[in-house]
Amino acid sequence: MTEEEQIRQAYKQTLNMPPSKARNEILYSLVKRADIIKSHHLQKYLRWMYASELMRCGDQGKVFAVVAEYIALREEEEKWCPPGGIDGIEYMADYCLEVLCYLPQITLPQAEEIIKTLEKMLLYNRFGRRLYYQRLFRFYSVIDTNKALEYFYLFKNTRRDICSDCKACEQADMVRLFYRIGDITRADALARPIFDGTLKCHDVPRNVWQVYLQRALDYKDLKKAVPLAESLYRTSSINDPTDLGYFGAVMRCFAFTSQAKAVNILKSLLEGWEILWDKERWFSFLTGAWTVCHEYSKQESTMYIPKLPDKVPFWNENGIYNTKEMEKWFYSQAVSVAESFDRRNGTDYYIKELERVVSGAGYKEGQRFWLIERNQI
Repeated sequence: MTEEEQIRQAYKQTLNMPPSKARNEILYSLVKRADIIKSHHLQKYLRWMYASELMRCGDQGKVFAVVAEYIALREEEEKWCPPGGIDGIEYMADYCLEVLCYLPQITLPQAEEIIKTLEKMLLYNRFGRRLYYQRLFRFYSVIDTNKALEYFYLFKNTRRDICSDCKACEQADMVRLFYRIGDITRADALARPIFDGTLKCHDVPRNVWQVYLQRALDYKDLKKAVPLAESLYRTSSINDPTDLGYFGAVMRCFAFTSQAKAVNILKSLLEGWEILWDKERWFSFLTGAWTVCHEYSKQESTMYIPKLPDKVPFWNENGIYNTKEMEKWFYSQAVSVAESFDRRNGTDYYIKELERVVSGAGYKEGQRFWLIERNQI
């Protein structure tokens, strides 16, 4: 059996494995083996499959480098559109456009240059325009309201095709767009078929629950927050990095309502320590972790975490951690991520989001809260 046949056989065996970090690691090793034997088709195909798995169960930010390698391989070919039709370029372009939202280390000029390159590629293949516009209104939703709405209307006026996102994901992205630009009334109307279960998929309604959970917590509306947090907790996996942002929101709620559960979630996440490339999910985790430590430190000065790996920046040998020091560490990291997003985007969106987390923690029912809706200003 040749090396290429062995790689193909090993890949087929991974199809029997559940989505997991172990499966991703095997796929990555197969990519490297294909590179060694310079099997062009396998190099492309396995990168497509590896990127797909990262988007499904993994650190989605890592997809960016995989897409860059895939595009370099595609540029070696004479034709962009293969005789058999789709060969993954539409999906790889989509993955790249999506993760640009999560990578503040990519400057805005760099991101817009990448967007132009991907648009040219999509023009060669007949599919994916609606999805392209969808990703762009999501990207610009925290950067430029006018551009976001421009791409939104292009999206709405473009027919669905075989590469379009599922209807539930499209609806969720529209909810988040209007929520972010301050049109809460329209966001609420778009969210109704998601909340009533008419539209759902792997991430929907969870990503919409998260938006409304964070909003409820900004106002310390625990009556609304708790059912959303419980639903997110039941439907998310502690071992899936793509769910880290959901657990951040859950911890932020449970810190006030189920503190022991919040502390146990934090300990479990710290024991599986991984700093994500995906800074949007990482930011949500940091704010949730900060809230847990902030509330827990009011009763306890230390937290015992015996299984914390030594790669954690504040690790120590005895496993006993000062909760105030942990609180400061999570806050400083959250500030760093917020500032990097806002510096890239030219806005103050993320730092204000962090301010709402901090202010919301101290908010007591009946107070006149400082937070004002944008559409009321």
